[in-house]
Amino acid sequence: MNWSATPPPQVLIRPLAFQKLRLYIDLCPMEIGGLGAVDRSGPNLVITDLFILPQKISPAETELDPAAIFEILQGCVAEGRDPASLCFWWHSHAEMDVEWSETDERTIESFPGDFMLSVVGNKAGAFACRLDILRPTRQVLADLPVTIIPDGGEEVDEGALRASIIAEMCEKLQVITRDIELYDSPVAMEFLSPFQPDLCRPGSPSDDR
Repeated sequence: MNWSATPPPQVLIRPLAFQKLRLYIDLCPMEIGGLGAVDRSGPNLVITDLFILPQKISPAETELDPAAIFEILQGCVAEGRDPASLCFWWHSHAEMDVEWSETDERTIESFPGDFMLSVVGNKAGAFACRLDILRPTRQVLADLPVTIIPDGGEEVDEGALRASIIAEMCEKLQVITRDIELYDSPVAMEFLSPFQPDLCRPGSPSDDR
């Protein structure tokens, strides 16, 4: 489909997926990222779920583990699911603006598949969304609004969800420490430490917004 020949698709997100997105960004003091599933609903795109992968994080970057991405895609095939549905990449810029960096552009280009839907968010609650058509013809549809689908009255235990996400981050995130002075000269050595629960901010995203 030539996306640019028609009105831009609507980007919709299920309430639980959006709640998880906000909690991941709000609870992690650094950048964090992950993947998610997208359904095509006519001309529109519906973000149905999202999750994190093993990754290294710092205040200014996040590095997804390529082996973990490959394993996730293999798992989809083994379970009879379409790996092409995992065409949603999201990440946080923490306290920074939601602008697409050169690193973001390279990350989008590296994904397999015909298109990639991407969202970047920050702790201030700002989001930017774009659709990259990668094949057969390269196209970019930027500044797409994201609409939360009405939840139909379904309630989620945010405390339990919050605890689950903190446990998941402790399992999958490693914190990068760099630029240690060695022999009186700054060198770019990389040290990794496990993510600790006390790094998470208290309260919930709705407490101060």
